Amino acid sequence: MLRPAALLACLWLAASAAAAEPSPDRIYPLGEGPRLPPGTAWQAEDEAGRMIAGPEGSLPPGGWYRLLRREPDGSLAPVGGRFAIGLVVIVTGQSQASSLFATAPAAAGAFPATPDDPPAPPLAAILPDEATGWTTAIAPLGARILLAELARHLGPGLPLGLVNAAWGDSSAAMLADPATRPGARLRRMAAMPASAALILAHGTTDVLAGTPPAAYAERLAAVIATLRTASPAMPVLLAPLPPLLGRTTLLGSGRLAMHLPGLARRQPLDPALVRRAEAIRAAQSGLGLPSGGSMAAITPGLDGIHWTEAGVRQAAREAAAALAAALRGTACTRAGRCL
Repeated sequence: MLRPAALLACLWLAASAAAAEPSPDRIYPLGEGPRLPPGTAWQAEDEAGRMIAGPEGSLPPGGWYRLLRREPDGSLAPVGGRFAIGLVVIVTGQSQASSLFATAPAAAGAFPATPDDPPAPPLAAILPDEATGWTTAIAPLGARILLAELARHLGPGLPLGLVNAAWGDSSAAMLADPATRPGARLRRMAAMPASAALILAHGTTDVLAGTPPAAYAERLAAVIATLRTASPAMPVLLAPLPPLLGRTTLLGSGRLAMHLPGLARRQPLDPALVRRAEAIRAAQSGLGLPSGGSMAAITPGLDGIHWTEAGVRQAAREAAAALAAALRGTACTRAGRCL
């Protein structure tokens, strides 16, 4: 009997093999799109029923589209769900990154978007995990802000997609190892073509574990190589390890501190952890990746690690600005049109 992780991988591979049929609400990167078997006559239409044409069988940026297959009798049959062509960003890391795609728990830095936050762009979707599939219901605060800021920087009307390849509490070694659940998930997500990848605020687990900086750099380099599996030329950005602080407690209790924050006090961080964090940041810098945004001014919450709502908003804005700058120079269609 297959273990749950192996069964999930098999189901994911089966779905990938059927990639000719677009999953509902999927965003494809520029120059990519659903592919029907060679020799199959097909066309694409927008939601108004207008036929969409592109050079060399590709489709221009936009959406929502639907794919139609021409049957032997001349009729057209819809294939799969609606989809769009735009920009796709794979996000990996640990809880700071995975919480972009979740609305809870708040203790891990996951929050729902509020009515005061900007709406999601009209042509945007996220892939939080394999079970849910692509969705346009973008309730998580981090994903909402990141997408809204990308649309603000790159202009309205461009479809945008975010893919969750992160795993809470995952070290660089776990992400680099396909035998672990974080590593297996990273490989499944990286098998999809993308426009860019973002390693967001990784390193806390390795700081706490005392991972040697050289070993950390080697394993993170393997993660970078995995991210480029389906898109070798895409930029991989790194937003470095954010500040770590001591826990905020009241009478030694973090729970009491949550209820009586005015009486709570921040504990000093162990000097050994301070040194380890500096070493991990130096190892990250030595990889020479383009910046995924500065995390230096983002203060963590009561546990000294995870972000507050304000921190999530700030981190998403920083990452969006960095991603937009990188994508402007690299995202082009097959016809040569660039952002």
